[in-house]
Amino acid sequence: MSTREQDPEHDHDHGHGGALGPMELRVRALETVLEQKGYIDPAALDVLIETYQTRIGPRNGARVVARAWADVAFRDWLLRDGSAAIASLGYTGRQGEHMQVVENTASRHNLVVCTL
Repeated sequence: MSTREQDPEHDHDHGHGGALGPMELRVRALETVLEQKGYIDPAALDVLIETYQTRIGPRNGARVVARAWADVAFRDWLLRDGSAAIASLGYTGRQGEHMQVVENTASRHNLVVCTL
């Protein structure tokens, strides 16, 4: 059950402890109109949002890095064959087929820039 379904008058975000900002208010208003017109299914939207919050994105990379820090054999495999090592954690599919993993050293720090 979504926050909207539990309390549609809920007007603040617990993650920030304050009132909704202008962008959040616009999103909430647009979502309400789209739901009222029957253009979106609130349950389907909740599933989509949950997927992007918990299954896709930077959390996956953080899990890979944490495993590499804790497991030297995995770290070595990750540096040799990033795609296979990452796939072993269940992260496969589009945009993950050809991963190249590099490590920071005392003399070289790497920066990842996603241009989408």
